Amino acid sequence: MGAITQAMARAARGHGAEIATEAGAREVIVEQGRAVGRHPRQWRDRAREICRFQRQSEAALYATGAGRRAAAEFLARMNALAQRPRTFRMNVALSTLPSFTALPGDGDHLSAGIIIAPSLGYMDRAWQDAREHGWSREPVVEVLIPSTLDDSLAPAGQHVASLFCQHVAPQLPEGKSWDDHREQVADLMIATVDKYAPGFAASVIGRQMLSPLDLEREFGLLGGDIFHGALTLNQLFSARPMLGHADYRGPLKGLYHCGSGAHPGGGVTGAPGHNAAKTILSDHRALFASR
Repeated sequence: MGAITQAMARAARGHGAEIATEAGAREVIVEQGRAVGRHPRQWRDRAREICRFQRQSEAALYATGAGRRAAAEFLARMNALAQRPRTFRMNVALSTLPSFTALPGDGDHLSAGIIIAPSLGYMDRAWQDAREHGWSREPVVEVLIPSTLDDSLAPAGQHVASLFCQHVAPQLPEGKSWDDHREQVADLMIATVDKYAPGFAASVIGRQMLSPLDLEREFGLLGGDIFHGALTLNQLFSARPMLGHADYRGPLKGLYHCGSGAHPGGGVTGAPGHNAAKTILSDHRALFASR
């Protein structure tokens, strides 16, 4: 997955683009009703970074200070977006490939997405568990083993896998913290895979765990929502992220949204960013033509 964005970054830099990562905004600078820059989250030498061109915001718009101050109605509507149980992400290093009882041994199936969801009843219980208890006691887990396709990702004979673990709640009930339950849930996810691929747990020689809270802290995914709002019919097309703002323009002139919360939604398509970029370029041309 990272190779895709790295290739995009190389292409952009080849055309003169400058890319800033880990550059979250503390607030948006507004002049005469227009977004003209941002205060970075971290100050360097107390200098104020001001970008005099229109900025596009990859993060959810309701995380910006400008959205709070300049568009209370917009903020309220964004906060009312439907939320669903989230995911618990894991990356694991493996001493050997897993062998699933449904199809033992090596094979092409290990280079595909392997989904542990044996029945509709199983999936329904997972959903209900997450709503009532904070995480599913029998979770739906999708296993991907990218090292079966790219052997540079792990030492010879070893592998790496990602576990897309569903369903978990953004906030745990009774005031519990994900920081206190991260290890417990990670153990459950590995044990779930081990149930269908005996020996999997013993093959795990390292693991990285990302709870919904970790996903919010590290990547700005509010509540750990990789889609920035549920992909339901009432939040798609002209209603994504809401009616009146499906054209990638935010409540302030010069403030745009281009992430998963924009049409057509999350996934490895690049479509929201592509469409937003066309909108930004169009607005730039109109802005400079009027001067």
